[in-house]
Amino acid sequence: MSAYLHSRRVDPVASSTEHRTLQPRAGILDSWLPGHNLNYTHGLTGVDQTGNYRWSEALAICFLILSLGTLALRIWGMGLRHWRHLAGMQAPHQQTFWAINHTTWWPWMNRHLFAAPLWKKKHNKGFQLSSAIDNGTLPGRWNFILLFVYGMSNLAYCLCLPYHEKGVAAALRGRTGTLAALNLVPTVLFALRNNPLIYILQVSYDDFNLFHRWAARITIIEAIVHTGSWAGTVLKDGTIKDLENALRVEASYTWGMVATVCFTFIFLQAWSPIRHAFYETFLNIHRLVVVFSIVGLWYHLEKHGLPQLPWLKIIIAMWSLEWAWRVGRILYFARPFKLNTSYSPKIKVEAMPGEACRVTVDLARPWQPTPGCHAHIYMPALALWSSHPFSIAWAHETQPFSKEATLPTLEGEVLAPSAPAKSKQISFICRARNGFTRKMYERASQAEDLSFTTPGFIEGPYGGNHSLDSYGTAVLFAGGVGITHQVMYLKRLIQGAHDGTTCTRRILLVWTIPESDCLEWVRPWMDQVLRLPGRKNILRIMLFISRPKRKLEHLSDSVKMIPGRPNIASLIDEEIRHRQGAMAVTVCASGGFADDVRAAVRPRLEDGAIDFIEEAFTY
Repeated sequence: MSAYLHSRRVDPVASSTEHRTLQPRAGILDSWLPGHNLNYTHGLTGVDQTGNYRWSEALAICFLILSLGTLALRIWGMGLRHWRHLAGMQAPHQQTFWAINHTTWWPWMNRHLFAAPLWKKKHNKGFQLSSAIDNGTLPGRWNFILLFVYGMSNLAYCLCLPYHEKGVAAALRGRTGTLAALNLVPTVLFALRNNPLIYILQVSYDDFNLFHRWAARITIIEAIVHTGSWAGTVLKDGTIKDLENALRVEASYTWGMVATVCFTFIFLQAWSPIRHAFYETFLNIHRLVVVFSIVGLWYHLEKHGLPQLPWLKIIIAMWSLEWAWRVGRILYFARPFKLNTSYSPKIKVEAMPGEACRVTVDLARPWQPTPGCHAHIYMPALALWSSHPFSIAWAHETQPFSKEATLPTLEGEVLAPSAPAKSKQISFICRARNGFTRKMYERASQAEDLSFTTPGFIEGPYGGNHSLDSYGTAVLFAGGVGITHQVMYLKRLIQGAHDGTTCTRRILLVWTIPESDCLEWVRPWMDQVLRLPGRKNILRIMLFISRPKRKLEHLSDSVKMIPGRPNIASLIDEEIRHRQGAMAVTVCASGGFADDVRAAVRPRLEDGAIDFIEEAFTY
């Protein structure tokens, strides 16, 4: 803990015979001064402040150790991939050394911990109690271990009380209140889209969102126990009238109860079936109630002059700065440099086969998205202030028009590799589900030209933490609109192989779609990919049509259309036998399909240098 937080510590616990109250602050306790029989209902009598800070520091140190351990692991992995990348570029056809594992502990941990589901093979497929109740997804094995240790440590800290002293309920009140305030810091931090730990630790927002939900549940339970301990002590030593007077007259207790009620509402409202069934409504109400709970907690701590107030200031500062950063970036990319221009940001939405939309966003200033990243789309005409995340399918590069830039290309020469091109036009593919995406599709499909243009903004890019440049073999699985996650990887890897900037020697794209009409989603971009120099030497595409309407024919030797669903295990085994260098298997698909790919890859992680990478949007 910092000296700033330590500076407000109070004296050690008073004995059970000593009556102690908080110093009056803003009128606190002026109008409600209980008798000596209510000593343990207010002030610090019976509160184990020394233990509170000891276990708070223990929890904070555990977070720090875990973060440093994760950081060390990430640095080791990044260093290995960078070394492999440099070596592979020097000898792209001689990557045998990198195709095999040189340790036994890491492949074992990867198979049995980091890439393992909690039980059997279900991970991202919805855990449904019935066909009408979606109870979310199960965490992975490693995430479950972290959550279990986190939850059990909080339970242990709450139970480490001075049982030999009188007023143990007061000690429980102080302990749970302190831990609830401390746990609120990571709860809010993990919910931020621009959480700095995402970039430092290279952990996905999806994982942090999981930790956010469970940290919030623990915080709320501790807050309820904190309030219940106080109320129970009042009722034990006093009357219901004393409890009513405290809540009615004393602002600190009133606002504390407001915060507890808001926390309890959040706990019930965030139940998975409700959250999944009405997510947009849930999110708006959730944010509003969080504001009320923060306000209530602020006044509860401030009126009593409690030492946990600096923690809440940190929370408010993090949240405010993150929102300011987000709004600033949105406005920066939505407005050109010249403020007196009449430019207005527009989004074009086109209806596509298979109940999907192609969304194209024109930016005022150039972006530089990376493969695998996503962005949030705002369309006030359809969803007011709400935003929705979608993988970036394509970034249209803006090339300067000059003789130096165009003439060599026209003459057939190869230009030297340059910095990644920026883009002022970003495209997405959005499948119509419920709510926002359904409104968007219906409006486009009802237009005369099957498209419409509306004011809007995008926020991002986010993600894109996984680079495949150091892998000699890449196997990309996509299900439905999951192809948007893979297209930019294809472009980067093929261009890099031709320019000598990546280690790529083999690429297999496996895309499953319900019908062949869905190929229209990405046809203009795939046409560009297929025309890239050197593409035929490294890329093979297998299109699996689950519900074909006509006889399928192979488009070429390297692009095949196959009815039915893929045999994932056999495809992976085939690639393993012919792999060059290290091998990456990535998947962006529905939960069931992604779990099938994971189940096929895991037993083979110890057979060679193979990494499994999954892109998921769970909430």
